[in-house]
Amino acid sequence: MSNLLNIFVGFDQKEAVAYHTFVQSLIENSTIPLSITPLAENNLDNYAEKHTDGTNRFTYSRFLVPYLMDFKGWAIFADGDITTSGNITAGGTLSGVTTLTTTSTATIGGDTTITGNLRSDTSADGIQIDATDGSASNAGDLILLDGTDGSATNAGSSLLYEDGTGDPANYFNNNIKFSGDVKVGSATITEDTTNNQLQINDQVVSFGKTTIGATQIVNSDTFAGATDSVLLDFNSFQNFIITLEGNVTLANPTTENVGQTGVMVFIQDGSGSRSLTLGGDYESVGGSGITLSTGANAVDILPYMVVAANRIALGAPQLAFA
Repeated sequence: MSNLLNIFVGFDQKEAVAYHTFVQSLIENSTIPLSITPLAENNLDNYAEKHTDGTNRFTYSRFLVPYLMDFKGWAIFADGDITTSGNITAGGTLSGVTTLTTTSTATIGGDTTITGNLRSDTSADGIQIDATDGSASNAGDLILLDGTDGSATNAGSSLLYEDGTGDPANYFNNNIKFSGDVKVGSATITEDTTNNQLQINDQVVSFGKTTIGATQIVNSDTFAGATDSVLLDFNSFQNFIITLEGNVTLANPTTENVGQTGVMVFIQDGSGSRSLTLGGDYESVGGSGITLSTGANAVDILPYMVVAANRIALGAPQLAFA
């Protein structure tokens, strides 16, 4: 029977009255057929509880549930000294359940309240909550959680994760996508879609290890023309290494971001004596332009900062690195 609910109940002769009370509450509050099996020690052939610590007689027999189910379907295990106050097959309340064992897909039709941790029983397995509900806004989302719990600190949280010794693993292995701002303590991480930037507001940002900006490496001959016009991509790169294979003009970019800083490295080719001409958006000290080393294979380094839209300030070049 596909809608038969299997329930295994821990039985201890000392708690027989409590067991029968629980079974009666199940019968009175279920709308589908139930298969209720007492885990009574004398009914389990070739099995005996060996512990001597004075606890009940089903301390370990509860772990026989998958075996008793022939490792098929799913079942509920519950202690025998509890009661249910609602329809457990339609979102009622089941108090005191200690183990829910399933060897295949389990479907819970109503709300489920978990007062402890929801975790995988092995480090290799995971817990996946699929929030695909068919709506345009949520379809395809992997996890949709509402952390509203009425407290001043957590109310309204969409996904609440609190680190602590009793929490599950404190890291995420795969990508996480947020559609809005992310709060980290008193700081806010915001996506600036206008400038294609990720902003961290309200706090000073400190990196525990070295940060490395992306570097664009180009040969000037890549750009057509007798005088190579080089267009730098400030949106994708912070630093630039340009090998001069002819006289070069830095074309005015359209991708610069105000506040961006970095360096430009100019390398003469084997012939040397290549010159550098600046587009109108580049500003040099005193407006006198940039004079590079002329020796073959000479290396010069030039710092820059984007001070405003269409204004890239260049520092004094450091010449002839060897």
